[in-house]
Order: sequence, then structure tokens, then C-alpha cells
Amino acid sequence: MRLGFYTYSYTDRLRMPLGPCLQRIARAGYSGIDISGSDGPSADPRSVSADLRRQTRRTAERLGLQVEAVITHAPLSDSLVDASGSPLDLAGTVDLAADVGAEVVTFHMGGYPAGVPRGEFWKAIVERIRDAADYAAAHRVFLAVDGIWPEWIDDSSDTLERLFQDVGSPVFGVNFDPCYLVLMGLDPGVFAERFAKRIVHAHLKDHVGHYPKWTHFIPGRGEMDYAKVFAALQRIRFARSCAVECFTEMPFAEACDDGYRAMMAAAKKADARFEASALALAMPRIDHVAIPMP
Repeated sequence: MRLGFYTYSYTDRLRMPLGPCLQRIARAGYSGIDISGSDGPSADPRSVSADLRRQTRRTAERLGLQVEAVITHAPLSDSLVDASGSPLDLAGTVDLAADVGAEVVTFHMGGYPAGVPRGEFWKAIVERIRDAADYAAAHRVFLAVDGIWPEWIDDSSDTLERLFQDVGSPVFGVNFDPCYLVLMGLDPGVFAERFAKRIVHAHLKDHVGHYPKWTHFIPGRGEMDYAKVFAALQRIRFARSCAVECFTEMPFAEACDDGYRAMMAAAKKADARFEASALALAMPRIDHVAIPMP
């Protein structure tokens, strides 16, 4: 496994400068980052300019960080019935992933719209995902639905299994989010065993409470037992990236540093290891190199 940090809350929501953020992430010890599939308030991947794509990739590479995943925000189901006629541009997000060197694009499913027959809408969703997965496969990118949720079309493990079967693509997988599974009263270990071949990425956050009322915390400060989560990922031989995910109310330095320490401690307790990315292995020690900022 590898350990990354999701930058969205800080570089996009809070508009913190990219270079210093990535430098802090690298110095904390992470080997990669997840980035937003759009820039600022837009949901359009074209909002991430060619210059920002180059800047992101080059800055990450200078710091030995791998861009692991690109995360979209607009629910896929909502976008299909948007009056503006602008569905979530998954193909455009795949292009963004290819430009920054990421291997995964994730999307949120969303729920059934009112007034549309569910069987008909299910077929439309499956077709949209299949088309996007075909495009992703041609660009050597995985497409991942961002877990399951009671209010979404993929509201259970059984529904998710049906979705995989109906889409029928080897590059269509799931972003493993153990925090939300626990909020729903589900066992992340059981989920991991069932979808071992479909988990292509993971997000690590924390909480106190239960669905439908909870509060998020920096990983390691809530109720999550990440030692058990990492032990489960070890059992299924998961070898991809897990990204610490924090929110705007969590100070960046604390989220970055404390999240890293907590996840490393949990991994050690589970007798699991986080490997460095190929980029990180090729880099000198970050404390000993002058880092040019863009």
C-alpha cells in the first residue's frame, strides 16, 4: 500500500497555494496526492487549465509525490437530469488524469431523480458508466464509484455488485471508504473481502456518530479503528494508494501531520506497511533538497 493526502479542501476550497501545500505533504512523509477533478467552484474538468495541470504534475514530481487519483464532485445521477444539459464529464476527467499522471478517476453516484422510472434510469446510468469506462481503459485509467451510501442508487453491497455485473468493465472499480461504511453500520473488512478485486483506491477519514448524524475528525481522532482496516487490506493484498481525507474546518498542518502519524501507527499495529511511490524512491531526502516553487 501507499499513503497519500487529498488536497481538495486546502488547494481548491481554501485556495491555499499549491507549492507550499505539496511541500508540507511531502515533508510529512506521504508518497502521493489525490487532486480535485475541477478547479474552484466549477464541476467541469476543463476548469483545470493546461497550465495548472503542468504545474501540479511538475511540482509533485519535484517533491517525489505521485498524483494517485482525480476526484470529481458533482453526482453522476444529478448531472444526467441537469436542465443545463451538462452531464458529469467523466471522459474529460480521464483526460485530466492522464495529463497529471494519475491512474484513478472517482465519481459520486447520487440518487434516483424524482419522476423518472427507476429501471429506465438504472439502464441510463449503466450505459453512461460503461461508455466512460471504455474511454478510461483506452487511456489506462481506472474508473471508480466512490463507495455506497443509503441515499444513492448504489445503496448497498448487493446493488454495487449488480452495478459491476451490468457495466461489465475490468477497469470499473470502487473507491473504498471505510469511514462511511462504519457510519452505515457495515464492516469494512467484510466489504473489502467481497470487493477485493474491485477496490482500486481508498479514502481515509474519521468521525464520531452514526448515520444520519455524525461529525468528521482528522483520521486518528475519531471512532475509526484503522488498524483493523489496514489488516483487512493486507488480507486482500491491496497494493494501491490510500489517501488521508480532511475537511476545511481542520487546520492543514494538523490534518497533514497528525493524519500521517495516526495512519502510520495504525499500519504498524496491523503489521502493514506503506511503501514509497516510485517517484519518492528516486528522490533525495526531502529535508536535504532545495525545492523550487512554481
